[in-house]
Amino acid sequence: MSTEPLTLLCFSYAGGSARFYARWRRVLPCVNVIPVDIPGRGGAQDTPALVTRDELIDYLLAHYARWCVPPFALFGHSLGGRIAFEFQWVLEQTRGLKAVRLFVSGCLAPERFAEAMRIRERDLSDLTLLRVLAGLGGTPPELMANPALMDAALPMIRADFQLAIDLSKSAVTPVSVPIDLLLGSRDKVTSLFEDYPGWTRHTSRGCQVSVIAGDHFFIRSQAISVARLVGEKLQEFALNEG
Repeated sequence: MSTEPLTLLCFSYAGGSARFYARWRRVLPCVNVIPVDIPGRGGAQDTPALVTRDELIDYLLAHYARWCVPPFALFGHSLGGRIAFEFQWVLEQTRGLKAVRLFVSGCLAPERFAEAMRIRERDLSDLTLLRVLAGLGGTPPELMANPALMDAALPMIRADFQLAIDLSKSAVTPVSVPIDLLLGSRDKVTSLFEDYPGWTRHTSRGCQVSVIAGDHFFIRSQAISVARLVGEKLQEFALNEG
């Protein structure tokens, strides 16, 4: 068993910053939590936004693959869940690297993700983005309530949708790592009865699901509970390895 601390790379939802995950370090003191902000988002807003799958993968491989030294795990919420899945597939295919667990939180299964993005692709105007975000709970409520902040955030949110659309067109094949699926009990975006079976088809190592009380943003309202759940799952791995 490795004596090195397990590294957990964390990816944000659309329109958000991965810096949110830094607070998990207090709950997971034995885990090396690495928030991942891609160019044009969060702590990397000063750089041109990435809007294609290939740009994203090239960036992640160049800047974050060095953290993927076993044992490591990946966590992503909403769009971040799809990014984490895509990154794991590339790590596995190009470098033979496998996460001990892939945490997919509040994210549509790939086929449903593709269907949703086909609809969104037709119109990414400000008005449509605002309507979609308000209807699906796609952005923090405090942002929706502040017009000035929303105006400033819309370019980043549009870039995230453009990235999501491009990701949805990539060929999807199963990964060889266990998936832990986290879904909100009142989430208007995901569905336990559709997304759990969908994600199960995209791993050869099994998919476990946990239902968290809350809407699409249970990652925020239940932050401590989610972090503790992640810690428990990672502890299971450590015990099995021991």
